[in-house]
Amino acid sequence: MVLIISTTRFPISKAQEVSERYIEVAKKYPPDRSLEKVLVRMAARVIDDEVESISVSEVKEGKLEELIKRATEIQVLYRDIEGMKFRVETFLSGVEAMPMIGLKMPE
Repeated sequence: MVLIISTTRFPISKAQEVSERYIEVAKKYPPDRSLEKVLVRMAARVIDDEVESISVSEVKEGKLEELIKRATEIQVLYRDIEGMKFRVETFLSGVEAMPMIGLKMPE
């Protein structure tokens, strides 16, 4: 299984603006169950003078490219908010990754 972890960071002074935009964007781009199984829709924390939020999804088989495109489309909707930073990362589950080095994931 492939996981996508999307991370967003922005100045805490922009929290109200980003949160309002998040609600608008969530209406336009609700989770698409044909592309992903959402494991964590949104979690956030404050680090110094920034807010960091993450979302975690399991990618449906053969849908990685489409899901990354969708994530990029969503990011573009925040482009006018000063200080926004995005990162989209892919991970393999331990069950898939461990055999690459000749091991099996313990039960």
